[in-house]
Amino acid sequence: MAGIKEILNEVFLAGACLSSFAAGVISLFFFFRFKKAFFMHVLLILLAFFLISTNSFYVLIHGAITNRIFICIFGGLLSLIFSYGITSFSLDFIKISQASPLRKVFAFYAFCALLFSIISIFIPSIEHPYKILNILGIWIPAAVAVFIGIIFCKRIDKGAFRKERWCITVLAALNLILSFFVQSAPFIFIISVSILIYHIFYRFYFSSPIAKTEKTLNPAFIKDFSITKREQEINTSLLDGKSNKELAETLFVSEKTIEAHLANIYKKIGVKNRLELFSRLQNKF
Repeated sequence: MAGIKEILNEVFLAGACLSSFAAGVISLFFFFRFKKAFFMHVLLILLAFFLISTNSFYVLIHGAITNRIFICIFGGLLSLIFSYGITSFSLDFIKISQASPLRKVFAFYAFCALLFSIISIFIPSIEHPYKILNILGIWIPAAVAVFIGIIFCKRIDKGAFRKERWCITVLAALNLILSFFVQSAPFIFIISVSILIYHIFYRFYFSSPIAKTEKTLNPAFIKDFSITKREQEINTSLLDGKSNKELAETLFVSEKTIEAHLANIYKKIGVKNRLELFSRLQNKF
């Protein structure tokens, strides 16, 4: 039984390395394509996961690392990357401006964690600096991110990820069940997060009409008529000449749902039919 657990731990550890790396590459691709800070923040989280996994994999093969300088520098960089990434991601999720002073506060905190790691190199009296860095750079930022999500949950676009509920539920259950059988629960979590990120990126950007056409509505137009994310996708798809059936297949909804969305769009914009809407949209890109 002990041998099976050891094999499972190794498998999950290797899986965490590969999945976090693959999801990180996808995040980097989307950052270069869409130039949005959100993707960079996701990339930082995945990079931290990759560093944790690869470090653990190295320890598994070669034994524990005892070099104090390496431990402090590695722990400081990991703390910087993860703490800034996770707190910035949480602010992205509740739609906080990139220019917000709160972001600067979290960035300052991340650099303070790095500074502590550098100071620890020259102060031998600080025993086990990696334990302190785990608290400063991983547990506290993660707790703050969760706290922000709970407090400002009303600002989160809850409808955006409604189709991911099954995926989140399955992965959460898998984490819970496997944690009783193997010791690599953190690595199972890393694999789950990587899979979830890949799934979301695929559905929202690979299969999204906006991603395929690379068209976006005028921000002023979106604001003036309170156009939702789904309505933006429908509007841009209309300009490509898609029928209601094609729209339903592309967006994974029924034709009746598309008709309901169109009726709402007509009402918002003040048009009577598809032709008038098409004419109106042509001047709004």
